Amino acid sequence: MQSPKRSNNEVNRRLHSVAERQAGFFTAQQAKKAGFSESSHTYHVQEGHWTREARGIYRLRSFPAVLRPEPVRWHLWSMDRSGRAQGVYSHSTALGLYVTPEATTADVTPALEMTVPKNFRRMGATPEGLTLHYAELPESDIAARKGYRLTTPLRTILDLATGDLATADTMPREELSKALQGILERGLITNEQVEGARIPEVAQLQLEGLLGWKKG
Repeated sequence: MQSPKRSNNEVNRRLHSVAERQAGFFTAQQAKKAGFSESSHTYHVQEGHWTREARGIYRLRSFPAVLRPEPVRWHLWSMDRSGRAQGVYSHSTALGLYVTPEATTADVTPALEMTVPKNFRRMGATPEGLTLHYAELPESDIAARKGYRLTTPLRTILDLATGDLATADTMPREELSKALQGILERGLITNEQVEGARIPEVAQLQLEGLLGWKKG
């Protein structure tokens, strides 16, 4: 028969393994899967083992603070019932994460932007400061960071150039020019990659002048 102490150590090890991949964060569902009963969650918060970051989202206090907690936190918020995250950071948020990786999230953009599937649904309101875009992203347009996902540099630029087609809310030309220059200077994309992409007409008009080419 396994001793209670050994059993508790194994439960803690499993949760630590999950949290380690997510900058110390984890969901209530992940804690239960690791072996922590739902009734024990409040106890661990009160004892200072965990911090409650949002409804159903916690963080192990033993992990060092991270520069950008929000991307991981809302990545976990976007998880479906199977535990798969649906949200991918995009648009100005993805741009900031690429161009100014040393800055805090607040320095990058006051509001976070995330793309989710068209059928995405969550109980309750969307967290304040989080804007959702609805689109089906192929895996080829998604890049991974520790604890969250974001659109690739090329997809990010195309999203910013296209904007919201329903409202013609595209990124101003001067801002887009600076964004494109920053990504090109970092070697994250090349002119050839942009030229070879399937670009919507709205984005094409934006990018023609910026890159000095006209797509045939």
